[in-house]
Amino acid sequence: MNIGLIGCGAMGSVYAERLIRMNGVRVTAVCHPERAKAAGLADRLQAGIHESYSDMIARPDIDIVCVTLPTYLHKEYVLQALNAGKHVICEKPLALTEADCLELIEASRINGVRLCVAHVVRFFPEYRDARTLMRAGKAGSVASVRAARASLMPAENSWFLDKRKSGGIVFDLMIHDIDYVLWLLGDQIAHISAETIAREGMEQAWARLYYANGTEASLEAVWGASEFHAGFDITGDQGELHYGSAQENIAIDNKAVHAHSADRGVVIPEASALEDPYYCQLQSFIRAIETNGPLPITAEEACSAVRIANLILACIES
Repeated sequence: MNIGLIGCGAMGSVYAERLIRMNGVRVTAVCHPERAKAAGLADRLQAGIHESYSDMIARPDIDIVCVTLPTYLHKEYVLQALNAGKHVICEKPLALTEADCLELIEASRINGVRLCVAHVVRFFPEYRDARTLMRAGKAGSVASVRAARASLMPAENSWFLDKRKSGGIVFDLMIHDIDYVLWLLGDQIAHISAETIAREGMEQAWARLYYANGTEASLEAVWGASEFHAGFDITGDQGELHYGSAQENIAIDNKAVHAHSADRGVVIPEASALEDPYYCQLQSFIRAIETNGPLPITAEEACSAVRIANLILACIES
């Protein structure tokens, strides 16, 4: 499979470093309006450089376009690639509005090509395995989910701080856990509450999702932490699943076990260091495109995350 990559920043480099290791996959072209900014990545990939995106997506030898541009450019560039008959792998979020997501989904359908959205948290083994354990009933009937993540404050002149371009902290950071909660619990949400606090050098956002069946999910995102960290708690009537990025694995606190044992729980073995979630994600997308198999994340699921993110923003702004 031949790949065309647009976006030569941090995420473009993340994609390139994984794609170059895949058998049967070659990045044949990278695109940037300034050749000098694409030169280093192109040299690493032994790929051609296009200053014109329309020229790159017109190439008949390119099968898939990877879009790793800033969020506010996703809709425009994904749509052009779909209409050119290219499969697309787009960095999260798919777009800034539900309407734009639906337009892209329809373009994918009309043109008979696949649209993949990179919600990479699903490929982190701790998050994936916790969902597997939850669905196997290890926590019993789930009453609540808590998910949180914190990161450094974006640079002062960064486009991330322009909410019209990035969607702010909700679309940049919290959307990871929005997608994860929807993957765990579905999207039958009856009510949402949310708030945010911003002060010099820090911004925090909280959201609570109330499900029709009584389950609650609470989300927290922080810009301005001294280092990145993330984690979750899944609480049910038979126990809890915990994970924090400061620990090495998932812990299961099972009430039935504790009733008969002094042991404080079962620990899931640490995932292999070779299990790179970014590599696994791209490999899964490409395999699905090659075989016309099911996508690990559908564009409709990505659209649901955008819809909920906008409802959270509406709560914050009301």
